[in-house]
Amino acid sequence: MLEGCGVLVVDDDELVRSMLASLLEARGHRFICTADVASAMSALAADHFDAVLLDMYLPDGEGLAVLDRALQMDPAPAVLMMTARAEIRAAVEAIRRGASDFLEKPLDLDDLSTRLDRAQENVRLRRKLAAYEAQDRGSSSAIVRSKALEEAFAIAARVAATPSSSALILGESGVGKEVIAARIHDQSERRHGPLVRVNLAAIPESMVEAELFGSVRGAFTDSKRDRAGHFASAEGGTILLDEICEFKVELQPKLLRALEERRFFPVGSDRERRMNVRVLAATNRDPQVCIANGTLRADLYYRLATVVLRVPPLRERIDDILPLADHFCASFRLEFGRPHIALTDAARQGLLAYHWPGNVRELRNVIERATMLAESNAIGPDDLGLPMDTAALRSAANGVPADTVRLEDAERLHIARVLEAAGGSRTQAAKLLDISRSTLWEKGKRYGLF
Repeated sequence: MLEGCGVLVVDDDELVRSMLASLLEARGHRFICTADVASAMSALAADHFDAVLLDMYLPDGEGLAVLDRALQMDPAPAVLMMTARAEIRAAVEAIRRGASDFLEKPLDLDDLSTRLDRAQENVRLRRKLAAYEAQDRGSSSAIVRSKALEEAFAIAARVAATPSSSALILGESGVGKEVIAARIHDQSERRHGPLVRVNLAAIPESMVEAELFGSVRGAFTDSKRDRAGHFASAEGGTILLDEICEFKVELQPKLLRALEERRFFPVGSDRERRMNVRVLAATNRDPQVCIANGTLRADLYYRLATVVLRVPPLRERIDDILPLADHFCASFRLEFGRPHIALTDAARQGLLAYHWPGNVRELRNVIERATMLAESNAIGPDDLGLPMDTAALRSAANGVPADTVRLEDAERLHIARVLEAAGGSRTQAAKLLDISRSTLWEKGKRYGLF
């Protein structure tokens, strides 16, 4: 039983309305009962419903008018038509126009309950699919407001314009390295081919070579069929090798050869396979440190790093925080069926004041949780579950727009946290912030940190 859903009942028979109200109340649903087309239209305009139980003929018109209006809503509710036996032909027309189901009168309440559950579950699945599709589109067309990310995307566009140039994407965990890879793929001539994402750190060490290059039958114990491998699956498109610094050192020469010669041997095969793939790599570690400690070959690095793209962390992209939050909120309110939920000014200030160690991935999770669990349609600071900067909250409470206090509060808070992490060393803090000591001194004085 799907409890807590919103249901609109539209029927001019008072006995039917009373019977359905008792059923819906017992099931824990929120519901409104109306008796004509006009009141049903008003209810649809004023509220959101997951399902509509709709009589075919009403005193002031046909139920089909209500059906058409309900199906225009986004997201659209499930509409179950209620008909007498003589109206079956009309019910078939309603199904053709988008109704989820129809019920014959007199109503069988057990049958109605089953069909209502089924219809509502279908609606929820459609919403979830639409949300995932929206998120997938959003991941390929990222929210870009900050200059730092604009520069990264401009470089990505130049890589995409080449036939098959490699690129190395650097950035902390959760910053959106896959977004950059998807952007390169989507803007290139390879966009009609596959984009294959491979997390090298997640593949068992003994299976890395076979997963990447494929294998033939009999190459391993119990190996009863050929395996294509990720490179073959990406033929004509793009492959992203994430966590490249976790790739086995002893296999790196084989990867280098494949990149250089555009061909490889599947495991257990003596026949080479040609490949037509753009290879992108990504890591959240410093490649120079990995070269120094022997976990990344210098020759492989230079082959992959035809272009190096650095994706800045979210704390350096303050202009992106609120647009991303709004994007995620819009996506999740569709998935969770909460069309009126939104962030309050105080919550928006809190998002700006937070330092986001988990970057965009953390922001997405915070908004998902808040959209799901907020008890009202206003997402406040408490719903976010983040430590809030008191100055930002004070400004929001006084009605100051988020953008007005962004630099005065969020930047000051970020610099203070970096100074703390650097043990008070201004030299180290300036290096972490990627600014000069003189710039750090000026900002610190302006924000009262020195």
